[in-house]
Amino acid sequence: MVKKLKKVELKRFEKLLIDERQKVLRELEYEGDQIARTQLETSGDLAAYSNHMADQGTETERREITSQLISTRRDTLFEIDHALRKITKGSYGFCERCGKLIPKRRLKFLPQARVCIKCSQATP
Repeated sequence: MVKKLKKVELKRFEKLLIDERQKVLRELEYEGDQIARTQLETSGDLAAYSNHMADQGTETERREITSQLISTRRDTLFEIDHALRKITKGSYGFCERCGKLIPKRRLKFLPQARVCIKCSQATP
């Protein structure tokens, strides 16, 4: 018989995932607003052409970093949604590689974990 998480534990992990999901959505909204700003709004200048080339380079770099953050947050959101679906299906907490129960300590740290530590350290 395979040991499973108790219903109380599943509810606790579900709440962690939902809370994390809301946090990521807020961060995505903020970062989306930041990247949507025009260079003019960001600089505060009335004429965008008055910016120095170095300022424009810094602004471009900031936008690229924000874009990378958005991509990472979307990936995290996908993983959280996947974990929530697994809770619904009754397969949450099991390693997707070896099938063993993922230790609660790992799930507390990373509730959307798909694999146990041993499998995460193994070569793919």
